[in-house]
Amino acid sequence: MNLITWVAILGLLLGTIAPAWAQNPDSDERIQALERQLAAQRAMIAEQQAALESMQSELNQLKSERTTAPDDDSDHVSLSDEDTGAAVEENSALTISGFVNLDMIYDFDRVAPEYEATLVPTTIPTVPGQYGTDGNFIVSIKQSRLAFLSEMDTPWGAASAFIDFDLFGTGSDAGRTAFNFRNAWFELGRWGAGQTWSTFMDISTWPNVYDWWGPSAMALNRNPQLRYTVPLDDRGSRWAVALEKQNGSFNVGIFDEIAPGLADSLRPKTELPDLVAHWRTERDWGHVQLAGVARHLTVESVDTEDWDVERSEFGWGFNLTGILNVGERDQVKFGLTYGEGIASFMNDGGGSNLVPRLGASQVQATPMKSLGYMLYYDHYWNDEWSSSIGLSQNDNELTNLQLMNEPNKVTYASANLFYTPSSYFLTGVEALYGELETADGSSGSDFRIQFVTRYSFAHSLGAR
Repeated sequence: MNLITWVAILGLLLGTIAPAWAQNPDSDERIQALERQLAAQRAMIAEQQAALESMQSELNQLKSERTTAPDDDSDHVSLSDEDTGAAVEENSALTISGFVNLDMIYDFDRVAPEYEATLVPTTIPTVPGQYGTDGNFIVSIKQSRLAFLSEMDTPWGAASAFIDFDLFGTGSDAGRTAFNFRNAWFELGRWGAGQTWSTFMDISTWPNVYDWWGPSAMALNRNPQLRYTVPLDDRGSRWAVALEKQNGSFNVGIFDEIAPGLADSLRPKTELPDLVAHWRTERDWGHVQLAGVARHLTVESVDTEDWDVERSEFGWGFNLTGILNVGERDQVKFGLTYGEGIASFMNDGGGSNLVPRLGASQVQATPMKSLGYMLYYDHYWNDEWSSSIGLSQNDNELTNLQLMNEPNKVTYASANLFYTPSSYFLTGVEALYGELETADGSSGSDFRIQFVTRYSFAHSLGAR
């Protein structure tokens, strides 16, 4: 409504709610005056309503003429930029989400400084005082995260794309608060491409643990991949197959000491992507997922004339995971992983895909055997209070040519209590324990208490 209409309505309201004490003593004259004012206001409103209806009709006609083809060629469709934009807006949506996170940690022991804001068992020292005296207080915002989700209808079906990152610097940025790229993934129908959680793993079994690193023996990594998924029912059962980046690794072992020239020249080589598949069944009692991987692992020598080495080995592994529902909300989450040459799939198993082994007459590169398991129980005391407790452990079968400080057994355990008054806010405390045992029998442990407070958000633009 325009300004004139609003003035008319306001005048009508003021006229009808005038207090009785302000009336003219001559009630008949006052009644007649009010009736004349009321008739005038009604006439003005009717006039404005007619004008509005006329303008709306003209506007609809103009829109209709603008989208009508200029000729009779039915095969030709012409849309203006404005029309195209409107179509995209009506059939697409962008969601911006994430959380702001603060960790306040007291470490009763010590870990490597680059990863002190989380518990990574392989960074626990086995030599007392290696990273300083016991006791360290850490404050970190590195877990804070930002994500973008785009959804759109296309001629080939529904499409979606997802990108997110946090601030937990890794690699060359380890120890810094820096952008840490996580996922860049899109799906169109049954196809998916980009970087996301490996098809070998089951991210839904991540327990309610708020430490950034999480259970060490859980199969957990994000790989660039091309995936094809076939749904089996409307509950979420499916099978999927993918070609994934290999993330090859080779441990030179004692050659770093006895033959540094050879050690410096040896590199992992990727000749073929990993072939990964999983099958998953969803039921009222929970779900089970079984995944397998086949790998072509290769090591070669480079930048040297003294050594000419290239050797390929077959790597394989399976990952059995699942969730068992207990009562109304509680869940038991489990995982069992075993294979040869699958170290790069483990969250913090230590070791490498290929390791040196002394054969009958020569040194060989062989896939390292790894066994990992995880068992956690998520419990909800009520709608606002929850806890999680569990254990994860990884065992590596080391060879006779590996260094004595190589991880042999890695243990991770935690328990917590969290308060979640709404979907936007949570706070709580978590106790964490880690232990590292190396090839020579040395060991080290770490115990810490972590206070977490987090504000989550999600905002959508547009609607499909």
